[in-house]
Amino acid sequence: MRRGCRAARRAFRPGRMSALRSLLGLGLLVAGWRLPRPGVRADACRAGRTWWAPPRRTSGGRGDPEAMAGAAVRYLSQEEARAVDQELFGEYQFSVEQLMELAGLSCATAVAKAYPPSSLSGSPPAVLVVCGPGNNGGDGLVCARHLRLFGYRPTVYYPKRPDKPLFAALVTQCQKMDIPFLGEMPAEPVLIDELYELVVDAIFGFSFKGDIREPFRSILDVLSGLTVPIASIDIPSGWDVEKGNPGGIQPDLLISLTAPKKSATHFTGRYHYLGGRFVPPALEKKYQLNLPPYPDTECVHRLQ
Repeated sequence: MRRGCRAARRAFRPGRMSALRSLLGLGLLVAGWRLPRPGVRADACRAGRTWWAPPRRTSGGRGDPEAMAGAAVRYLSQEEARAVDQELFGEYQFSVEQLMELAGLSCATAVAKAYPPSSLSGSPPAVLVVCGPGNNGGDGLVCARHLRLFGYRPTVYYPKRPDKPLFAALVTQCQKMDIPFLGEMPAEPVLIDELYELVVDAIFGFSFKGDIREPFRSILDVLSGLTVPIASIDIPSGWDVEKGNPGGIQPDLLISLTAPKKSATHFTGRYHYLGGRFVPPALEKKYQLNLPPYPDTECVHRLQ
């Protein structure tokens, strides 16, 4: 047995070993060429992602690109928006406080996505939040509180305060976070442009009807002359809920709550977000809202 092993070792001399290595190397090269490469799956297009990359998530409608998401979403009339709200409060037993907190957080989140603090010149950037007497104004107060936590320096103008515990509590929460309240609105647009980098319009919501009275008529006149961007909550104040208002304020950011209203089809600003990730699936199905899926744990979804 030992003689056989020695004979075998003698047979594999250096020259023969080199030839064998060459043959083995060629065989491995051919075999490797035939095997599928780890970077490209056999059933994948060359332009596709590599097999180890996470799948790309579209932020638009169900299976649609983001650019098509806005077209899929249903835009509500004033009566439809009221009916949805009534079911949320009645059949689904949401409280005003719950929906107001979710709406205000959504608005602050949309502001932070459209205008990150790092993109503005102030440190922290100054924001004026103008609040009306109804629930839209309450959304603005909640928004101001969250903006403070997000690294902004909000100031609130709240000229008509309802005599209700809910709104008094929202004011107290802001004051306890050192958010100042203005005694009067700056009378000239240039003053607001100099003092603030953004204005949040939380004056009137989708339920508003009738003539605009003072002091809000004068406030809207001032806002119409601003050069700093305006972010409107749900409806640009002074707009018809369904027809819009080309002569009114023209926000740069619109945050539609629950679902967009028909006036949003007249919106020409840069940023349109859907906020309020709280609509029960059965309610969405009943009204055929076609809401896009929110990405990950986000409470807002960009429509435009």
